[in-house]
Order: sequence, then C-alpha cells, then structure tokens
Amino acid sequence: MRFLAPLAAAAAIAAAPVLAAAPRDASTCLALYGRYDNAAWLYPNNKWSNEGSRVMQPSELNRPMQLLRTNGCLTTSGDIDGMPALFARLAPHSIRDSGAAIPATALHVGIVTGFYDEGRVTQFFRGLGYRSRGVGAIGLGRRIYLGPFTSQGALDEAIGIAREAGFISPYPAQHTKF
Repeated sequence: MRFLAPLAAAAAIAAAPVLAAAPRDASTCLALYGRYDNAAWLYPNNKWSNEGSRVMQPSELNRPMQLLRTNGCLTTSGDIDGMPALFARLAPHSIRDSGAAIPATALHVGIVTGFYDEGRVTQFFRGLGYRSRGVGAIGLGRRIYLGPFTSQGALDEAIGIAREAGFISPYPAQHTKF
C-alpha cells in the first residue's frame, strides 16, 4: 500500500496538462534588471569564505536573481541563434555617432547563461565594430556590456541591434563604466 501513493502522485502529474511558459515581457525584465543592479551595487561580492578563496554571493541578491530567472530575463542559446543571419544582413557595419552627446555610457545587453554563448555574442558584436566585455554574474551566467557610447544615436542603434539579436531588454548601465 505504501508504494501506491507515490505511483498515484506520479500518474497525476503525468496526466496534468503541460503549462506553457509565460511570455517574456521586456518592461518586466527591465525593472527586474534595475532591482538586480541596485542590489549588486549595494551589496558587492567582496565577502570571502572561511577558506579565504571563494567569493560568496551576498544573500541580498537571491530574490532579484530568482525573479530574473523565473521571468525569462536571461538570454538562452536559442534566443541568440539568429545572430549569424543578422550579422550577414548588417555587415559591414560602422558605428555612427548622432543625436545628443551623452556622458560615456556602457550598454548592458543582457545575461547569457554560459561561456560558449558569451563567445558567440562577443564575436557578433566585435564583428560589427563594438567594444564588448563579459562579466561574471554569480548564479546567473555572464553579463554582456558594450561601449562606451558618447552619443544618444549610437546608444539607441546598439540597443536596437541587441534586441534584434535576441536580447529582451538591453539598457544603459547606471553603475558600470569601462
């Protein structure tokens, strides 16, 4: 009899309708990235474990990280599979300064979930003439930044290209300079 309860539970789960993933919403992700950035800025990863060798993630980042994950704000390999075709359409590309002058601003493109995708994204953007760098985001993957940009037109163009490449909500970084 004890064995029937787990089997019944497994059968009920298997028979339940599969729920479709909620559609990703750019404005929700933008707000969640803002919360994550503020928490990361206020509580930097400068704590060490007892062994003195591992960086420990501040607990204040847990909730913003969970929300980024559950709302589909991270960029998966499938999201950026269209980059080669986009590159073929855009190349050769030159960055054009236009519009109002702005202080040197980095663009946070998004967070990819691994080093392989960081390499793909880096190759794509550098091939279009952008400076790019990846920074580790403990528990999430690799944050991708472009820039710096000194004109609003160049920044807006990079945001548009990043969206076309598969990133849900690229935005000007408030706390990152390079």
